[in-house]
Amino acid sequence: MTPLVQIRNLDVIFDTDRGPVRALRDVSFDVPRGKIVGVVGESGSGKSTVIWSIARLLSANGRIVGGKILFDGRNLCDLGEAALRDFRGRQASIVFQDPMTSQIPVKSYRQQIIDILYRNREQSRSQKIGHALAMMRRVGIPDSEQRIDQFPHQFSGGMRQRMGIAMALLMKPQLLMADEPTTALDVTMEAQIIHLLRSLQAEMHTTIILVSHNLGLVAELCDEVVVMYAGEVVERGPIGAVYARPAHPYTQALINSDPARVTERRRYLPTIPGDLPDVRFKQAGCIFAGRCPKAFDRCRHEEPAAHVLEEGHDARCHLLDPRQVASSSVTAASRQEGWVPVDPGSNVAATEPLVRVRDLRVSFPGRGGLASLLPGAQPAKIDVLVDVNLDLRAGETLGLVGESGSGKTTLGRCILGLIPASSGSITLRGRELTRLSEREFRPLRENMAMMFQDPVGSLSPRQSVRSLIVEPLDVHRPKGFDRDAVALKLADMVNLPRELLSRYPHQLSGGQARRVGVARALALEPDLIIADEPTAGLDVSIQGEVLNLMRDLQIAHNLTYLIISHNLPVVRHISGRLAIMYLGRIVEQGDCEAIFRRPAHPYTEALINGIPQPDPEHRRTLASIEGEVPSVAFRPRGCEFHARCRYAQARCREEPPEETVLSDGRTIRCHFPLTG
Repeated sequence: MTPLVQIRNLDVIFDTDRGPVRALRDVSFDVPRGKIVGVVGESGSGKSTVIWSIARLLSANGRIVGGKILFDGRNLCDLGEAALRDFRGRQASIVFQDPMTSQIPVKSYRQQIIDILYRNREQSRSQKIGHALAMMRRVGIPDSEQRIDQFPHQFSGGMRQRMGIAMALLMKPQLLMADEPTTALDVTMEAQIIHLLRSLQAEMHTTIILVSHNLGLVAELCDEVVVMYAGEVVERGPIGAVYARPAHPYTQALINSDPARVTERRRYLPTIPGDLPDVRFKQAGCIFAGRCPKAFDRCRHEEPAAHVLEEGHDARCHLLDPRQVASSSVTAASRQEGWVPVDPGSNVAATEPLVRVRDLRVSFPGRGGLASLLPGAQPAKIDVLVDVNLDLRAGETLGLVGESGSGKTTLGRCILGLIPASSGSITLRGRELTRLSEREFRPLRENMAMMFQDPVGSLSPRQSVRSLIVEPLDVHRPKGFDRDAVALKLADMVNLPRELLSRYPHQLSGGQARRVGVARALALEPDLIIADEPTAGLDVSIQGEVLNLMRDLQIAHNLTYLIISHNLPVVRHISGRLAIMYLGRIVEQGDCEAIFRRPAHPYTEALINGIPQPDPEHRRTLASIEGEVPSVAFRPRGCEFHARCRYAQARCREEPPEETVLSDGRTIRCHFPLTG
């Protein structure tokens, strides 16, 4: 059967002030009908440019300068604007990376759906709404008759992404393109989206192109995979063959960089040394030669051809040439390469915790006045953190995990004094923080810093990198320091190239922007750093670089970290202890490795079972947790997890569990722990 999409020798250029950027070069691959094809690679490899080229939605400075894109035998590069409008939405549709920015915030979903279905002139308005409601129910949105009149900000992240999928499928397109559809979602919601896409594809026979840097997601979902590097396809083939027998050194390095592949706890994550080449200039030889540990002289001067390994599986590498006599064989690098075992003597517990949290409660105002007295109305006060107890010792790393909306970020901000506590106690070296005025708290901020979730959005776009990393000193120590010397010192400390100091945030990659955030956090030499999703949106190799950097800085400066994340494999390898949050409570807390090996709370077990494995031979058949986190405004009776817990009994539905201590020292809130 002829593939639905055939890309042949595609070349794309973006015109910039610094010269033309050759974003795609000689890209060729097929997308079979009714299959799911994953496109993987680091940021800047050209993955998203491929789907924007198919949709002919390149930015104004982008142009296709060579090759063709055949869709059902028709060359999309030859279509006029009217034909393209008919193609988009009706024959091909896109699920975007960020549903909050891709959906119109001032229009209800009802109006957005009517706008999408404008082509169906033969349908009445009521028929269109009926079709939309059926699609909303199909993607798992409850109470669709009421929720269709709501706006994007009234939906959770997972529900917004479900609505994005529903709207993309309204016209029943032949091709669905998904650009990082689970990047901002936690592990349980990611699993639900994976199963949703898989079931919809089987039901509607839709062909899907999935762009992602999440190797576990691609392994779970895809039939075939295309590996891209710096605008070129370096390997492609069936998902099982590529993951089991990666042939190109870049594919091997990508797979080996995924921390989910290693079950033994390690403190240092594997990385791919070096950076992507500057694609403004034509590279001589293999595009990956500058970062390849197996490169030899031929790689630097002669471009490799595609070598077929088995049917449908080929890779561009000189080491695959039967005529090539090389000292190194083409085998996957050692799984332990670059990994340093945990030092059992590290992070020795201090006598007194650096930070102690006791019975902490944080409340936000709900609907006040008479409105709060109406039946079913929100209470006047909404508890977002309830009875939180936490110790953070000097020099240790504590991981704080849980689904979106569980209260992780609120806890971190409350410790820093950015959100007031309603009751309870927070002490720093024995000093009570909750009763301090802003003037009294300000000097203490020198000992505490925060790394925000969005590495670019948290930086002022009007300031240079140099200005940004010395700004904390400008605020707290405005006199008596050499700004240029401090900027150079901080840049060197976080391995940020000095030439980037004159740039602005929008000119940085995600990994470079994260290093700027680390430098800002270190400027005042604090004792405590709270890192909110420090690896969100980063490639697996960049994740390793950032976390290895944080680990080295911790050893050098005796830093204490509170790592807030829903990336469980990363948390496992960097944390000494772990705290699991659900609906504003810590439901399990203790030694990180003990929790991963034998989770005691059903919620912890579900989170760990929900980790996608970068192995197509071990795909999950069911999502680990169904449904969403309940609203904190309407907490369930009894144990707040009972509605989603497969072990729930009658007692769980009526009686809230107290915090108890298990034999191994863990604390847990559960009537029926899974381990004693």
